[in-house]
Amino acid sequence: SSFMLPSFARRSFRQVLASTMSARKPVVGGNWKCNPDSMSKLDGLVANIQACDASKCDVYVCPSPLHVAYCADKFSNGTLVTPQNCNFKGCGAFTGEMAVEQMKDLGITQVLIGHSERRGEFGIFPMDDNATLAIKLQYILGAGMKAVFCIGEPKEIREKGLDAVLAEMDVQLAQVYKLLDAATVVIAYEPVWAIGTGLTATPEDAQATHAGIRKLIAEKASPEVAAAIRIQYGGSANAKNAPELSAMPDIDGFLVGGASLKPEFADIVAAISAAKSS
Repeated sequence: SSFMLPSFARRSFRQVLASTMSARKPVVGGNWKCNPDSMSKLDGLVANIQACDASKCDVYVCPSPLHVAYCADKFSNGTLVTPQNCNFKGCGAFTGEMAVEQMKDLGITQVLIGHSERRGEFGIFPMDDNATLAIKLQYILGAGMKAVFCIGEPKEIREKGLDAVLAEMDVQLAQVYKLLDAATVVIAYEPVWAIGTGLTATPEDAQATHAGIRKLIAEKASPEVAAAIRIQYGGSANAKNAPELSAMPDIDGFLVGGASLKPEFADIVAAISAAKSS
């Protein structure tokens, strides 16, 4: 007869999941990418984020590299300024790069890495690959910083179905499973085909993918890490679709692109704050 785990062991991941789902604080990030084109507009964006009620939701914002230092001390509502990239060598002869040491000196505690636009989507030469990102993550955590780690799949993989998507997520996470820790890493899942296209996965599709990613983390890292780590959805989230997406149990927040340049960002924060505190 086949060996069966005792029922308490079989149930443990589900129970751990259920007990921590309510404990996962929602997290919403605004990625401004290479925007805006003037300091006066930047002040308007800062005011938008400052207007958010961040009492029930962690909020972070990713200014363009040129604007990071200016934004570093502009938020009194708990918003974390989170640069869009860093190197893995520190300070030195690395033209065009940003070091975590420089960030820490500005009071910055978190950095985003692995965004699809840096992984080489849209025909741009890939500046980051899975191996490089694993080294970056290790470097960030070793420096005592936190990370938002982006993963995602292009349209041709999505069209092959969920199993193909999760196989690709496994490839992108393979070298970082051992580094994952809910206290220091947030996962941002971006369906690349939905970024900036206005296409959004249905809430059910997004939930199925998030649940699949959490299951991978349970198997390859640990059930405890999987249950506690926060997984953001990053596919054209906006004020209109945020309430439905927020209702999904494995969606813990959003990485917002275009909508983070608009006042509706506060509505997205409010939507998930309401959904997860009810």
